[in-house]
Amino acid sequence: MNYEEELLSEIKDAFDNVLEGGPIPAYPNEALPLGTWVRSNKVDRLGVITDAFYGDLDKDNQKIIIYTIIFFPKTRDITSSYTNNSQCYISNEYEYDITAYLMIKPVDLRKFEGLIL
Repeated sequence: MNYEEELLSEIKDAFDNVLEGGPIPAYPNEALPLGTWVRSNKVDRLGVITDAFYGDLDKDNQKIIIYTIIFFPKTRDITSSYTNNSQCYISNEYEYDITAYLMIKPVDLRKFEGLIL
């Protein structure tokens, strides 16, 4: 094992020890790709998927995927009269509560690093 692999292994172990639920679960195979453009059916906002994980079980005893999404301000808010209340926000949404735009190329999430941090 080289130095980088050993360091990554130690970091992962540290996170595992901190988290109550144990190891960080893998990204669900059935989930939409990271960076996929979506619209929330609840709040009617456009956003981008930043994470996904399994949540509850549905009526058919299937795992429901929950997406972590960064939502952007509504465009009409920005163009008509921008206020500090028009902010991005992050929310968890059930897979049934979003519409995915699969015909648009996913966003490279590294481009948002400066906005989020």
